[in-house]
Amino acid sequence: MNFEFPEERIKELKELQSEAGLDTMKDLINNAITIFEWAVHETRKGNEIAAVNEAGESYRVLITPALQRVAKERVVREKAHARVRV
Repeated sequence: MNFEFPEERIKELKELQSEAGLDTMKDLINNAITIFEWAVHETRKGNEIAAVNEAGESYRVLITPALQRVAKERVVREKAHARVRV
């Protein structure tokens, strides 16, 4: 696989790789995919993905177009399944 990114994005990715202590860009991508897979599976189960600040007693829900799509598909499936039960 080959990916093309603007130079600025490559710089950001390299900084992220360094900050996370990852040896290769492959490690960075594998970690990103693992997190995304988890987020999709949790969203499919009806859970929200959030950053929790226990000290401040607050949280921020992660919203992305892909996760919104997964959540909407889940609602559609649940409604269809509910109609079948009736």
